[in-house]
Formats: sequence, structure tokens, C-alpha cells
Amino acid sequence: MLLTDSTILLAVASICFGALLGVAGNKLSHSMEKSWWKYLFYALGVITFIYGVVLAWLMRTTILDFSRIDLYAVVLAIVSGILMVVFTKRNLEVKNIFATNELDPIINDFTSKADKKEIKLFGGDLNFFGNSVTEIDGNKQYIHLRAQHFNRILILCESPKNGVETKIRYGKILKDMPNTELRFYNPDRADLKVRGRIIEIQGVPKLLMYNKIQSRVYRALETDIANSNGVLYNNIWNLVWELALKPEQSELDSYKILVHS
Repeated sequence: MLLTDSTILLAVASICFGALLGVAGNKLSHSMEKSWWKYLFYALGVITFIYGVVLAWLMRTTILDFSRIDLYAVVLAIVSGILMVVFTKRNLEVKNIFATNELDPIINDFTSKADKKEIKLFGGDLNFFGNSVTEIDGNKQYIHLRAQHFNRILILCESPKNGVETKIRYGKILKDMPNTELRFYNPDRADLKVRGRIIEIQGVPKLLMYNKIQSRVYRALETDIANSNGVLYNNIWNLVWELALKPEQSELDSYKILVHS
């Protein structure tokens, strides 16, 4: 039987729609950003499943009268609908709100992927590593960062001002990881309100940014410079680093001395 123009048009449109979903699915599966596209995948999966179930119900009494291809179509509709929903749930659902204990493995896994040449941190006052020397020694992020043996660790952080606790914290980091470079920004004049890390994977900058939304709860975003947010954060870090105060070596040494006192 010859195909009608409408059949050909429907086939071509289906192929185009499938290709569109494939591109969207690939983009979403490599991004941590939320998108309404996932609901289209859910809707397609549910509709396909329901359509297959309805056909199976209608065929229940006359199933032997249907051709094998009709049966295949019903089974395929049901199975593909289920798989579409499962795929969307596993790959396109983005969770970006994390408790501290959930954030630690995400940050550490992200850091493990890096080229070991250099890592950049948005640091604040670095209390996310812990407030005391004992807390820092037991912090999962800190332990992991030390174990990675980066050639350079560049940290943008607040000036410690007169806070002895903060100076001890800075001294602890400088003592344990002597390849660390600190530069100070003034949060009273320019509060970054963001924490995170910038690494390179095969020379391409990748970013993991997170900010506190309530006590011990953070919103996280992983991105790269192919994304507008990634470009923005990367440029902000580079700009602030160039403008930030570079402390004298004598000042850094005085922090390290405090760790022994």
C-alpha cells in the first residue's frame, strides 16, 4: 500500500520531534539547571503508556484477530512510556538543594575530576572547613582537598581583621598546604555571597558554586564557561582576584605561628 502524503508528513514530523527530544535530553542530562523541558518528557511517557494500556484493554477480547505488528506496537508503547518516565526521573530531575552532609561528597567528587595544576576557591572566612584546628582536621572537604595535591590552591577570602580564630584558621591551611595563595576582599564593601570552586578538566574551566539558604542547607550549581552563569562566576572570580589585597609574607607567617600557640 502506497504511503499517503499525510502519512509521510506524520513520519517526518515524528522523526523531527524525536530528534528535538534527543537534543534536549542530552543537554539537560549534562546540566544541573532546572528546565520545563523535563515535563515534556514526563508527559510524553505518560501519554504513551496510557495509550498502550488503553489499546491493550480494547484488544483484550479479540487479541488473536490482531496482527503481530499490532501487538508489538502495544507492548512497545507500554514499555517505552515506562522507560521514558524512568529516564526522566533518573537523568533530568535536578536536585540543587543539599544539606551539608549531602554537599560534601558532591564537592569532593567534583574536585577529584580536576587537572591537578590549579584550583580556585570562593572562601569567605573559610569556616566551612571548621572553626577550630580540631574541626578542620576532621572536615571531609579539607581532608579531600589536601589529598588531591594541587600545584596551586588560590583562595579568595575575607580579611581576618582582628579575629584571632580566623587567623588561626588561615594559618592552619597555609601550614598544611604551603602551595596555597590567599587574597583578601572586603565583604563590607563587596560581599560575594557565594562559595564554590573552579577547576579545570583537560584545560576547560568547570565551576561548582553554592550559597547558604538557611542553616546547614545550600543551593548548588555545577556549570562551565559554555553557560552564561559559568562565564559570569568565572569572570567575577578573576576580577576580584586581581583587585583583592595580596597579604605580605610576614603577615601570612604570623598566622602560621598562631597555630602552635
